[in-house]
Amino acid sequence: MNSEFDTQQYLIAKRNQNYVIGDSDFPVIDRLCKKVDVVKKVYQVYSADLSSKLSNEEVGHNRYQELFELLLSAATLLEDYKFLNTALKLNDLLFKRGMLEEKKAEENSRQLSDLIITFSQNRQGAANERS
Repeated sequence: MNSEFDTQQYLIAKRNQNYVIGDSDFPVIDRLCKKVDVVKKVYQVYSADLSSKLSNEEVGHNRYQELFELLLSAATLLEDYKFLNTALKLNDLLFKRGMLEEKKAEENSRQLSDLIITFSQNRQGAANERS
């Protein structure tokens, strides 16, 4: 069993798979959410269970954008506000740190807003079907 989790390799692999997510990905994505939500940074290497960082090197701009896309994919698949919330935080964090141009941050925000509207409409539709 591997004793390390290489964040960069994982995110590149997910990008190469067009952000297709399997059941085994959800615990990983959940733990990466915690890195964004609490630490406000994602490091290149963690322990296998992502409980502790094994490097002091933060992932770069491209990996952060891949993480954003992965969060969007997870949020869309599950209609999960947790992943959506972390994507919002990540977008804001990257913009504030100068890692994201204003135009790209606004584009990301529009995608997130569209998802919020879709989730709300789907939930309203489901509520109406139950009544």
